[in-house]
Amino acid sequence: MTFLSSGRVRLVALLAVALAAVAALPVGAALPAGAAVSGTNGQIAFARQLPGGGANIFIANPDGQHTQQVPLVYPAENFGIPRWSPDGSQLLISNVFRFDTSGNLLPFRPATVGLDGGNFNLLQPPGAPFDMACFGGWYPDATRLLCGYGEGPPGVFSIRASDGGDPARLTTYPFGTNCNTCDEATDVSPDGSRFVFLRFRRENAANFREEQVALFVENIDGTGLQQITPYGLAAPHEAASARWSPDGKEIISETTQGRLFVVRPDGSGLSMIPLDTGTTRYFAFEPAFSPDSTKIVFCMFINGQEDIYTANADGSGVRQVTNTPDFKNGPDWGTHPLAR
Repeated sequence: MTFLSSGRVRLVALLAVALAAVAALPVGAALPAGAAVSGTNGQIAFARQLPGGGANIFIANPDGQHTQQVPLVYPAENFGIPRWSPDGSQLLISNVFRFDTSGNLLPFRPATVGLDGGNFNLLQPPGAPFDMACFGGWYPDATRLLCGYGEGPPGVFSIRASDGGDPARLTTYPFGTNCNTCDEATDVSPDGSRFVFLRFRRENAANFREEQVALFVENIDGTGLQQITPYGLAAPHEAASARWSPDGKEIISETTQGRLFVVRPDGSGLSMIPLDTGTTRYFAFEPAFSPDSTKIVFCMFINGQEDIYTANADGSGVRQVTNTPDFKNGPDWGTHPLAR
């Protein structure tokens, strides 16, 4: 969870190695059709890294127009991401970058904020370790947030959305404390009954290519743990993610080769999404569904630059959203009305 300035270097190295390995990789089978669900496709939120550390948060229409920076009291951490509230009125920032008056780094903490920068609320969970982040977003009723603790021992927790109070442990990381991300909370199911998270193994191996991650699903009360992908399939570290479809029938993630895939919450039906890019030399990561489930948004390194893209849920109709040389991540497609 603590990546700081070295994280981008490691991710760029991971992308370079993966692109070399997949230059001739065949594209997989098509995504199974899923029933559309209720939800209006609104704006996309994403993070853009700053040269000196930290990241700014932006919202934009899906075509890239009307891009607007969200003012923050503290910038997001280097790989911090935004998550829309269920009603689209505010954003959760997974973890922010703060220093004391002497220039010492302060503990990573989540925050919520209005789209105009108002009502910035730094959350301070009681007893939280130095290293924490709420990548898992909001519960559907917006009362709680899904977070990962990097110490004490590491695991997934839920906290109250209003003030960070009432922390509740949901998982305990089984592989010791030599980890950064450990158990990374990534999403709550649309009905609020389950959550998906990434469990890292051999995370601090001397060769980062030996690091492995697997997807797990668990009931929202911390029972019924189920592994749904083997270790080594999903991408590790900064490129790691797993998000539910709006109908709750699938989870979308990415492989170590930068290919997107979906899998059912019981581990069946794993299927690759062939992105219509015109080339096999790309690395896609951090995918998420649109609110109506007909489209996806994701980051992709292609043609020498990393940007945010959208596509139809079957991988066709790829469209570029951003076009800047700096690193973007954490795209989240919400229901906040499009800017006109």
